[in-house]
Amino acid sequence: MLLTNGRIYTLGAKDSVVDSLVVREGRIAFAGRRGDVSLPAGEPIVDLGGRAVLPGLVDAHAHLQIMARARISVNVGHARSEEDAAARVGASAATAAPGEWLAGRGWDQTLWPGGAFPTKASLDRTAPANPVALVRVDGHATWASSAALRAAGIDRETRDPAGGRVVKDARGEPTGLLIDTAQELVRRVEPPPSEARFDQAVREAIAECLAKGLTGIHEMGVDLDGFAQYRRLIERGHFPIRNYAAVSGRKAWGEYRERGRETLGAGRLVVGAVKFWLDGALGSRGAALHHPYCDDPGNTGLILIPPDELERLAREAAALGFQVCVHAIGDRANTLALDVFEKILAGGGAGPEPRFRVEHAQILAEPDIPRFRQLGVLPSMQPTHCTSDMRWAAERLGPERLAGAYAWRSLLATGTIIAGGSDFPVEDANPFHGIHAAVTRRPLDGEDRGWQPAQRMTREEAVRSFTVWNAHAARQEAELGSLEPGKRADLVALSADVFRCPEARIKDIVPMLTMVGGDVVFTRES
Repeated sequence: MLLTNGRIYTLGAKDSVVDSLVVREGRIAFAGRRGDVSLPAGEPIVDLGGRAVLPGLVDAHAHLQIMARARISVNVGHARSEEDAAARVGASAATAAPGEWLAGRGWDQTLWPGGAFPTKASLDRTAPANPVALVRVDGHATWASSAALRAAGIDRETRDPAGGRVVKDARGEPTGLLIDTAQELVRRVEPPPSEARFDQAVREAIAECLAKGLTGIHEMGVDLDGFAQYRRLIERGHFPIRNYAAVSGRKAWGEYRERGRETLGAGRLVVGAVKFWLDGALGSRGAALHHPYCDDPGNTGLILIPPDELERLAREAAALGFQVCVHAIGDRANTLALDVFEKILAGGGAGPEPRFRVEHAQILAEPDIPRFRQLGVLPSMQPTHCTSDMRWAAERLGPERLAGAYAWRSLLATGTIIAGGSDFPVEDANPFHGIHAAVTRRPLDGEDRGWQPAQRMTREEAVRSFTVWNAHAARQEAELGSLEPGKRADLVALSADVFRCPEARIKDIVPMLTMVGGDVVFTRES
């Protein structure tokens, strides 16, 4: 087909802007001026109506499986207090059978009066006959009821697992709060949803991504059940998005270590990476810091995997051609991750193009900032984490550490690139919210704080972080990221020009047309 009468930003080597594209067999065959195209009779033509067009937007750190699970769970994401969240659980319990598990996600105690972590008592009052397990917005803590704790065998004698914490009160009784790896104690006894229900939830989550302008994601952590589901959906023609997936979990890695990388569905699913979690999250005080939290003296966070074991696993994965992605939020975790990568690179066992990644790179010690460029390690960062966390980050970190917090400009100044994402469903999947946050460092609404404005990205950098740079970050630059002849025809036509509209309007941009591999997968009425 011919797409014409647009302002098409190719973001290619010449960074040209053209008005027409020709698509053949799912790829760009021509990018240039309408007058230079001679079409055969009957060629389909799409009039873009003067709209701006970008290469397909990709989220470099996403959780499609978790997003789907959230759609069929109790939503406590907008709860105004612990009591409000518990009441929502109670409403679900009123229609549930006794003993039926109630799963949920999204609570954030930093939004509640007083900011205290919740306890099992409120859930026991509203859902006494049901085990309840509610995951925090960042995925690094679970709030469980007494029934859920009993089902998991958690009591006052339960010890903290390596890399986790079973929070207990002054009497030694579990409060219901499980941090990082301690969550597995409940997860392993919580029953999964039915296959049909979960498949439908994944399809709905994909449709939501396409409607927001995403043509692809890098899913940071998929287990064997998830891969089996994706194969099933691809075989049925129900997977209209691209997913560069990272293997997660010992069992899954054990299988893929033998199987190797794979590509399914004409590039719709690429299993090319492996994900390791080094520390927890800042919001639940599990991010590993060099010095204690300012609002929790004595706590320096959690290390979820010993550095020597991480080195062994990362070395093994890299030697097999898998890209290694390490979750590191706190400054101590980032130092350890860079140390591990430096050792592997110095030993020469990383292969010709490892492109190691640090997922989040959220809080950095000043000496570590130039090490990303020096080592060729890619920071994969989520701009909306900055605008969500700015309300309370200073309380956790204090003024000195804020200099290395969400330090986009400091990293870019060294010559590295940044892979942009959202960490959805921790944040909204909307890539224009991420671009807006990167450009403004301001919240979507409310008080205009312009937090640490010296660390902002330019519009071009922000857009590239969701397109060209993300393709490079997945070793897919030969196929994706720009609208150049030979590359896959993934693109999005916009309601407003992200390069020309007022800065404040970037967050309001929506796709009018989303295309993946030459197929129109979403359209919006004008």
